[in-house]
Amino acid sequence: MATRTHGSAKRTNSNSSSSSSRTTSSTPVRGTVTSKRSAPARTPTSSNRGRHSPVGPQQRRVKPKQPTAAPQVDHQFRSKKNVKAVKPDLRSAERGVGTPQRRLRLALLVIALIFVGIIGRVGYLQTKEAGSLRSAGASQWTRSYDLPAQRGTMFDRHGNELSMSVPAASISINPKLIVDGGAVLNDLDTLLDLSDDKMASLASELAREDKRGFVYVARQVDANIGDFIRELGHAGINIDDESRREMPGGDTGRSVLGRTNIDGEGIAGLEKQYDDILTGTGGSMTREVDPKQRTIAGSESITQAPVDGDDLVLTLDRSIQFSTEEVLLEQLQRIGAKGGSVIAQETSSGEILGMASVRINEKTGEYEVTTGNYAAVEAYEPGSVAKVITVAGALDAGAVTPETGFNVPWRKQYYDDLLKDSHQHDDVWLTVSDILTESSNIGTIMVQLALGRAEHYDYMTDFGLGETTALDFPGESEGILKDFNELWGSERVTVSYGQGVSSTSVQLVSAVNAIANGGTYVAPKLLSATVGPDGVQTPAADSPSRRVVSELAAEQTAVMMERVVCDDGGTASQARVEGIAVAGKTGTAFKASDNGTYYNDQGQRIYYSSFVGFFPADDPQVTVLVSIDEPPAETNDRFGGTAAAPVFAALVPTLVHELGIQPAPGSTGCAG
Repeated sequence: MATRTHGSAKRTNSNSSSSSSRTTSSTPVRGTVTSKRSAPARTPTSSNRGRHSPVGPQQRRVKPKQPTAAPQVDHQFRSKKNVKAVKPDLRSAERGVGTPQRRLRLALLVIALIFVGIIGRVGYLQTKEAGSLRSAGASQWTRSYDLPAQRGTMFDRHGNELSMSVPAASISINPKLIVDGGAVLNDLDTLLDLSDDKMASLASELAREDKRGFVYVARQVDANIGDFIRELGHAGINIDDESRREMPGGDTGRSVLGRTNIDGEGIAGLEKQYDDILTGTGGSMTREVDPKQRTIAGSESITQAPVDGDDLVLTLDRSIQFSTEEVLLEQLQRIGAKGGSVIAQETSSGEILGMASVRINEKTGEYEVTTGNYAAVEAYEPGSVAKVITVAGALDAGAVTPETGFNVPWRKQYYDDLLKDSHQHDDVWLTVSDILTESSNIGTIMVQLALGRAEHYDYMTDFGLGETTALDFPGESEGILKDFNELWGSERVTVSYGQGVSSTSVQLVSAVNAIANGGTYVAPKLLSATVGPDGVQTPAADSPSRRVVSELAAEQTAVMMERVVCDDGGTASQARVEGIAVAGKTGTAFKASDNGTYYNDQGQRIYYSSFVGFFPADDPQVTVLVSIDEPPAETNDRFGGTAAAPVFAALVPTLVHELGIQPAPGSTGCAG
């Protein structure tokens, strides 16, 4: 019993010891969990050995027995106690974006940046790009059109219209927008009376696969017809306003006024010379269009108003201009000349009252007023009219007097030529007055040599030869006047009677007008004033003037010129006008041919005949030059006194009437 009891007690001790060991071994585990040093955990077996085993160091090397497995319940308890919590890495959390809060903040930041960018872009588009965007949008439903400025009107000296612009229309089509091409072409042909070629061309444009967007149908159509076409409402037809240049007086003044092209730009005459003044500043207008590109009524808006060009007040008198053209046409038709020109100039001011150019149309055989101003642009040898300058210069220089006489043969050798008068005569004693009256070539050479060739050249330039006039007309010729040292052979003396020198009609009439004006040269003038869009009139500057000979020399020359008209031996008897004293000088020159001679291809002489005169002779008011180009060589009408002088005589009554010229009391013309 005792042994059993003891053994029983021993088992109890053993169990008690094991329980104690479990209890003891659990303490380090609990300590490990709470230890700040994080010491390594020890198993229950090693803990028991370290505390209770009496075995020495040598015995510890013996492989120990496997510890008895602990009860399941106790093992689970130990596993829970041994779980370690991972310490969070605060530095990584601060840097990272992994937390929901951080991700939310980042998303809000990105959204904010996008929103700011959108606002910035909208602001940029509404400020910097606003204009271009508005233009781009407007271009989809609006169309911009140019508004042409009204070209200025040209008036005569009394306010009568000579050239003016009237409303017109330009008709064009856009083949891309035309739906019923046949109907469109039929309506256009009915209203515009299009030619067969034009209709075929338009039909071809409509049939093309690669249709163009713009094709002209007609320009400068009557504005009323343009309005009617607009009312038809055809898609693809464009009607644009423009203007058309018209001359209320028909062809009156066309040589001087010139013309414009189809776009209203001056291309000839005064239209070209004063194009900058006549042309205004164009404006602009917008219109709204529907999807079919048709204008929406009432949507027009003027964005910039046009400014009309200035008007011109000319020195021309429309009645005088018409008369100069009519009398010239009648004379040319009567004698059958190639053409001619007439200039009427106011003596004191140099203002041109009338300037006509007429030529035969070689295609039709009809005489017509030309579009070219031949009186200013064509130079010719003046012939005997130049004798006025030679005689006046010699009188002014004191080289001769009106009574100075010379023994004049009908022909004489000068240098390499045997020069002649116009008709054969015996050697005759002629005074300077006789020489001019009878128009002696040999006598005029003697007067020139008495003056001196160098001095004669100076007088020729003083009278305006060899340079363009103050008119500065487009294409104006300066003529030909060589320096006296550049002349060769007989040309050195023939210049005294107008051969070997050339001048325009406007140069020559202004030169002789200096004699009528008491020895003072006054430049020709065509522009009297300009009138702005506001109606303010600005007078043009006075013509420049200069004295070329003394009053006495001019008066003496004028008396000689009166003899040319009134004396029986004078060459201009057909220039006489009843009741009006007239002074003048004829000229019959040879005209140079393209072959370098004075003969045409048929071997006939080519003539250029002229007459220049002023009236009343005792108080000159008007100077007139008449030039006839290529009068018939085989007739008596080839001379200045027969071809040109009658035109002067026919024109004077109109000038007297229109200008209100009163002859001097008691004057009866040549009979007085």
